[in-house]
Amino acid sequence: MSIEDSKDASSIAYDVPADLAEKAAIMREFGRRRAAGEPVSEELQAKHVNATNDNYTTGPEPGERIPDFALADANGVLRSLTDLTGPNGLLLVFHRSADW
Repeated sequence: MSIEDSKDASSIAYDVPADLAEKAAIMREFGRRRAAGEPVSEELQAKHVNATNDNYTTGPEPGERIPDFALADANGVLRSLTDLTGPNGLLLVFHRSADW
């Protein structure tokens, strides 16, 4: 049974996998299909969104202040929250990889 066939389509929009291995498998399958130029079904797309977003159950609330921090970007350059925030604020998105 494939990842796409494992759930009833009517329940998928609200189904967030609790198991990290299942989340990683969904993200890998989505990435594999995209990289291969294969079609991605609406069901797999919904599973991928739910697996990566956790239905927005984590993270700060909109408008909530977070502590300053610094992390290296994809090129190894250290970026801090203070350095990135402009006069109108900052929209910062973290995306987990399937291969953490």
